[in-house]
Amino acid sequence: MGATVRLHRLTMVAEDDGVMIGRPDIGSYAVFPEEGAQVLRMFAEGARVEDVTDWYERACGAPLDLEDLMETLAELGFLRTGEAAVEETRVRWQRLGQLAFSWPAWIAYGVVAVAAAAVMVRDPGLRPSYHQMFFTHYVSLIPLTVFALAIPCIVIHEGAHALAGRRLGLPSTLGIGRRLYYLVAETRLDSLLSVARRKRYLPFCAGMVADVVLLSSLTLLSLALEALGFPAWVHKLCLAVAFTCVLRLIWQFLFYLETDLYYVVTTAARCTDLQNATRFRIRGGVRRLLRRPAPVADFEWTERDRAVARWYAPLLVAGYGFSLASLAWAGLPTAVHFWSTVAGRLGGTDVPFWDLFDAAVFIALSGLQLGLLVHVTLRDRRGRRTARATTPEPQPQGDPA
Repeated sequence: MGATVRLHRLTMVAEDDGVMIGRPDIGSYAVFPEEGAQVLRMFAEGARVEDVTDWYERACGAPLDLEDLMETLAELGFLRTGEAAVEETRVRWQRLGQLAFSWPAWIAYGVVAVAAAAVMVRDPGLRPSYHQMFFTHYVSLIPLTVFALAIPCIVIHEGAHALAGRRLGLPSTLGIGRRLYYLVAETRLDSLLSVARRKRYLPFCAGMVADVVLLSSLTLLSLALEALGFPAWVHKLCLAVAFTCVLRLIWQFLFYLETDLYYVVTTAARCTDLQNATRFRIRGGVRRLLRRPAPVADFEWTERDRAVARWYAPLLVAGYGFSLASLAWAGLPTAVHFWSTVAGRLGGTDVPFWDLFDAAVFIALSGLQLGLLVHVTLRDRRGRRTARATTPEPQPQGDPA
């Protein structure tokens, strides 16, 4: 009996430019031409190496570079060398994911959303507004309380992404990332590349569904608490947290920050890595304007990515410009107002103890946020340097979040 090649369990999904092949358990993916995918199918079925090479030469009219193929498969982690096969196990929380997106659940979500919309129409005070954020005059209590209560909402948002993926049997991880000067929570669902495109939309949109349900539920809860006679700040706090859900929904339309809707759009446009392809195109354009040498690509993007990048590039530049302009127009003046208030309290005389304590807490919170932003920025830069140093000549791969 001739030699065979032992492979891990691989997924194969047809794409416009080939076949996306990967190992969902380690998040390793690459696009192969159809002939290369057929070679791996034959290996997976136990075909002998000589039979596979003979088929390839007949089909392609050229000999198979087996040494290069084995090196590529090893780098991708597709080869199974000595160790036992990884047993296929049911992903944790898969059943919960199926229940969370079953038709009875969708009916319940719809009822809650319609009820909230009805009470908002009847009572303008329940409609989302930035005024709802100011439920107290203590400057530190607003971000402290709202942030503390927004954390469970963020967990629910990201958990919805994860559950929508796990209902398909796909693993996921949660983490913290950065978009421009924003800190963001991330659900990494690289394994979505192992399913057909039409199945990826719900995992991408699940977080927005969760935000709508949270917004509706908190609005109804605020109305109920007010009717039961709770202190005014209690139901106002519910509306303040509900307003953070509105901000998250608005955030999703900032495509250039790789939000949920960005992945919906790029999936519909059949792109693999549009963001980085566009950034490379912009970098090349800037270098041409400066009469400097063109940048050297360390990644081979698909034809579709390069084609869509031509019209996406102006949107990306405009988007970053919008964020920087928003920072200058609203973010910096707001920060100046907060810090001038804090400075006035610290430098004043006969300032009440609680106002001084309020200022100190605000300084601590601001320092914590800035420190975390610096940490994530440095972590991401180290990760990119490590990836460039260790990554071989890459196959086209995607990295949906």
